[in-house]
Amino acid sequence: MYKYIFFDFDGTLFDTSEGVFKSFDHVAEHYGIRLEDKSVYNTMIGPPLRESFTRVFHFTEQELVPAMAVYREYYQKQGMFELRAYDGIVDCIKTLRKAGRKIYVATSKPEVYARQILERKGMLDLFDFVGGSDLAEKDRVNKVDIINYVLATEALADSKAECVMVGDTHFDMEGAAKAGLDTIGVLYGFGTRESLEASGAKFIVRTAADVATAILGQA
Repeated sequence: MYKYIFFDFDGTLFDTSEGVFKSFDHVAEHYGIRLEDKSVYNTMIGPPLRESFTRVFHFTEQELVPAMAVYREYYQKQGMFELRAYDGIVDCIKTLRKAGRKIYVATSKPEVYARQILERKGMLDLFDFVGGSDLAEKDRVNKVDIINYVLATEALADSKAECVMVGDTHFDMEGAAKAGLDTIGVLYGFGTRESLEASGAKFIVRTAADVATAILGQA
């Protein structure tokens, strides 16, 4: 039975694409980067900024820190709040809490931003703990590191069999597997069924309501 539920943020709790894409545009405009197909932005939501900026914008290690600062010029000002909670996600979490489950956030987004967004949206109290990356995205950034951080903070290292990670991309599935957690992949976010299957998702569901059904069905 899963007692401890870990939720990814971007693509799982919230559709953050509007604010994140505008922040990417701000970076591209600042550096004079022209992208033939901006659909690549979909692959940049979820992974750490360092990984996405290296892969898509081709920044060098020396360029990453100033580029991240440019991104946050827009993101901190307004982009972080240009988002919407996915349909049914609040009811899903309330259902799980009513059933006695503990609910956590495990996101590669800086923890301070995740907390600010949840507080602004009136959702912070739905979670027992919010775990994210450090602001510099250096010491705690990869999904496995975030999950292990939440496990350690909440003293759950010996309860992994009762934990499950809910996410929308292979980064969530692979990070959870490395940490020793089962996984639920959601299809309403930014990932694909093919990538979720290839990365070993134990369950794949279509809606937020299906997340609660999958978890409570394991009781």
